Amino acid sequence: MTAPRCADAADAWTLTSRDGLQIRILGHGASWVGCKVPLRDGASREVLLGFDDLDSQRRNRAYVGATVGRWANRIAGLKLRQGERSWTLASEPGLNHQLHGGPGGFHQREWTLLELADDRIRLGLHSADGDQGFPGDLDVEVLYRLLPGHTVEIDYRARLGGNRASPVGLTNHAYFQLDGHDDVDVRQQRLQVTASRVLPVDGSGLPTGAPVSVASPDAARLDYQASRVIGQPLDNAFLLEEGIASMARAAATLKSRDRLLAMDLFTTLPALQVYTGEFLASGTRDCHPQWPAFSGIALEPQYLPDSPHHPEWPQPDCWLRPGAVWAHRIRYRFRT
Repeated sequence: MTAPRCADAADAWTLTSRDGLQIRILGHGASWVGCKVPLRDGASREVLLGFDDLDSQRRNRAYVGATVGRWANRIAGLKLRQGERSWTLASEPGLNHQLHGGPGGFHQREWTLLELADDRIRLGLHSADGDQGFPGDLDVEVLYRLLPGHTVEIDYRARLGGNRASPVGLTNHAYFQLDGHDDVDVRQQRLQVTASRVLPVDGSGLPTGAPVSVASPDAARLDYQASRVIGQPLDNAFLLEEGIASMARAAATLKSRDRLLAMDLFTTLPALQVYTGEFLASGTRDCHPQWPAFSGIALEPQYLPDSPHHPEWPQPDCWLRPGAVWAHRIRYRFRT
């Protein structure tokens, strides 16, 4: 398989750090589509899934590398409700929920370049009142920057206008393949998640109850508090431990099968969706390349799925008030 390059994209930028880490960003979807990490032997390894052309990036239905919003993950019932108010949400045909902000969400939009320097790029987007069904005008900025120590950081800022609150929860949907593009099944890699609770979900990924302990019999298979081989398909939301939001310790660590590379993920967000790419083949059908199932893993910091309807869950409020700013951060540190 070829390395991602989207060679025909006009709005595409490559940043390279002083220690040799290189990332590739697209204006379409404010997408992170390339990340070359220097190895100890002097070689570099491409660790993100991506495509050879911009049409594939636009056509894919797997959110490869994209900034997703206004709400990452699922909102149940196609209705957004707050008190006695409700709003009808846009959705793909046949779904009983909205996924990743709707079919015309932030992942399908052309973002505006606001800032470009050797070590950073800032992109902006305006989401009008009613966009995909959400209330309020939202102005969003995403800042990608390179830090010392083979580190990528993503900063999000969103300001809500108007007079109505709206849930806001953005994330990045990059698929990582720490073994490079050698058709390694990501379930053979090792994962640790700093979470003792996981959200029970049904076959559509919608919650069936409040977060439960991974020590309980029904959730024991999802205990990744200690690093272990992934070993199974995952599409689950983990409630991160208290204190993770300070970013003093990693929310998750992923290790390649060949043990040559590891990635630590830090975030200020309260939960982490782990998706091992079971439906990548169908999501990238007719794309170049078409990525097979389990060829990449998405680690998506966010709120728990359907959080706008569950203020009782033990996490910060996800409804942004008019005039307020939503600000969160994700940091990825690569180790060899």
